[in-house]
Amino acid sequence: MKDLGHGADINSLARFYNKDPREIIDFSSNINPNIIKDLEKHVYEGFKLCKSYPDIDYQNLRNNLSDYLDVDSKYIIPGNGATEIIYLLMKSIGKRLAVLNPTFSEYGRSAYLNGLDVLDLYLDKDQGFRVDINQIVENLDRFDSLFICNPNNPSGNVQDILKLMDLLHKNNKLLIVDETFMEFVGDEQDYSLLKYVENNKNLFIIKAATKFFGLPGLRLGYGITSNKEILERIYKFKEPWTINTIADHLSNYIFSDKGYIQQSKIGGRLEREFLLERLKGIENLEVYDSDTNFILIELINKKSYQVKVEMFKDHSILIRDASNFKGLDDSYIRIAVKSREDNLRIIKSLERVVG
Repeated sequence: MKDLGHGADINSLARFYNKDPREIIDFSSNINPNIIKDLEKHVYEGFKLCKSYPDIDYQNLRNNLSDYLDVDSKYIIPGNGATEIIYLLMKSIGKRLAVLNPTFSEYGRSAYLNGLDVLDLYLDKDQGFRVDINQIVENLDRFDSLFICNPNNPSGNVQDILKLMDLLHKNNKLLIVDETFMEFVGDEQDYSLLKYVENNKNLFIIKAATKFFGLPGLRLGYGITSNKEILERIYKFKEPWTINTIADHLSNYIFSDKGYIQQSKIGGRLEREFLLERLKGIENLEVYDSDTNFILIELINKKSYQVKVEMFKDHSILIRDASNFKGLDDSYIRIAVKSREDNLRIIKSLERVVG
């Protein structure tokens, strides 16, 4: 099995170091630690529906997403996680794709596997991993589509990309925005581009239930665009019934649970601020500000793999070695924002390992 270089590799590490995977605290995956009310009940109800095929058009799911996103359901295409949407999209766009790094590796991997020419561009690290519009302008003739993650993974920063959207729209280039982590942003309405979808056919947004709703195993993602040609091409390649009845059924509850959504936003912001403040007090760490539920850290006196091993072996904590992100090196790690109890534990552990 090929190592794709993502986080959440608990089981393989636990086997190697002879640990019980149930005792490991996973800070490598950026998942909301809160769980929606009556999750087990809703899953069981969905499980009972598994004796029938899901609706091949997923109209109920798309209607629920429409209400949640305030976007017409005809612009929404659901998938088996955001990853399915990414891979289908790579089959359905022009052959030249630009990717703003450092970022999620599956953008580039899916493009390469589908025969696209990938142009690696880079966010300005000295400016907090911001978009360099001048760099985009200089390379406009070298790509048909541009992929950006906002808030960006692994740097955690959200940014106003309206100028980027307008620039690409005027030049008839497709802007693909992964907003998987957008719900964690306190003032997400100021940054999300959802409100521009209907009137901008050069915009494609990707979102998922994975991170904010804390359900990575559900495998529920969705793309949003008003570009009929792209939607038609995606449906041409898309396999039927890739979303199970449990995910379809859960959509009746998770996207309308306003209490859970509000609690997760407020609690996540408070824990992020707490963790950032405490991490910045640890010697030998350069901590980057974050707008979402994970934090990028630069190590001053140790290598990322060394810290990952020590944290796992000696403290039963799994962190993300961020050295394989394009544009970063072996001095970078990434950690998730979790519960207060878990956050206190990683603070103490990092103090012992690097402080």
